[in-house]
Amino acid sequence: MQKGYTCTGEDWELYLNHDTNIYCLSRGESIGLALVAESGLISLIAVAFVFVIIFRNFARHIRNTRGTPAQWHIVSQAMDVFMLNLFFSDLVQALGAVMDVRWIHSGIVQTGGFCTAQGIVQQLGESSAAMTTLVITLATFIGVWCGKLASPLLATCIVAGIWIFTITMTAAGNGLHDGTDDPYIVPTPYWCWIGEKYFGFRLAGEYIWFWITLCASILLYIPLYFWSRGNITIDDKCWWRFSFHRIHNNPHADPTGGRRQALIMISYPLVYSILVLPLSVVRWIGFLDNDPQPPALTMTVASIYGLSGAANVLLLRLTRPNSVLFGHTTYGPGAGPDDSSHFTLDIARRRESAERYRKRPGDDLGLGRLGTRTGDGGRSTGDFSNYHSERFSTDES
Repeated sequence: MQKGYTCTGEDWELYLNHDTNIYCLSRGESIGLALVAESGLISLIAVAFVFVIIFRNFARHIRNTRGTPAQWHIVSQAMDVFMLNLFFSDLVQALGAVMDVRWIHSGIVQTGGFCTAQGIVQQLGESSAAMTTLVITLATFIGVWCGKLASPLLATCIVAGIWIFTITMTAAGNGLHDGTDDPYIVPTPYWCWIGEKYFGFRLAGEYIWFWITLCASILLYIPLYFWSRGNITIDDKCWWRFSFHRIHNNPHADPTGGRRQALIMISYPLVYSILVLPLSVVRWIGFLDNDPQPPALTMTVASIYGLSGAANVLLLRLTRPNSVLFGHTTYGPGAGPDDSSHFTLDIARRRESAERYRKRPGDDLGLGRLGTRTGDGGRSTGDFSNYHSERFSTDES
């Protein structure tokens, strides 16, 4: 046994002969990999907590709306569908990182059933998370900028398309190269993923979605940020016409906190960019330089990216506290869990309110009613001076 390694003599010989089916971890690499697994575990626990809340709220909603038309009206907005899929993708991605515990324990990363399973889980989770984040970014921008809102049915079709694509890419790669001399999923080297010889599958199945999502998130966040501050006014008839202007600090311009909530909502692309950018930079360096990157650098960026699930959970708690699925169950004034009459009345009030503000830009984005001006045809203008949000207001009258 080599000092600092736990490989057997036979495994060590294969490792020295650059056998791609096995990689012996040093003690330092095992410690770094433990940090990657821990970041994945943090995200896994955080996302699992979200699903506990979802199941709790689902049960409460069914119990307290039994016998009413709203009993099975769980998902009312496209963004609910996207967010649900994002957290499921985060769960799968975090599970792939936690599976590194097997390699830490054995000190050897090698091909086999467990290695293949980890590669599949990581490809499914990371690809679907990137594509779902891209969809959320585009839906937010289109909803604010163009006033076009996706329906829950369209959102469900988009999510189905994401999973059909990721499953097809994963199945195709494994099916075409299963049983060959060059396995599709091999040690890379600290965990199992798509082998270097199948760069096309790496690019089409994951890398390209990382980079498209990263670029779109940064480019679209900039105008959305200035819109949320009130620096941009969008033409009410032509979405491609807009103007920039200064704003004056007015402590009463945002009495309900809607501007701040809108800014938090569009922080999803920013947070994703911060977490995935270091990983992308290291990947690009690897493309330009054939020499292996320092293990410490690889483990650091992987650990940062592994916290994406936990970061999304934090943003969720800040941005969508009143969603049926993700937030606190709402009862009518003075009603308790068993007071169905008050609950039904509250549903009627909310439904009436929803009809008043129906098809307003941003209603489907968890932003409430976005800032509008009289006669603007419901177009979002970025003017928050008369902002009112049904979501964040406590006035039910």
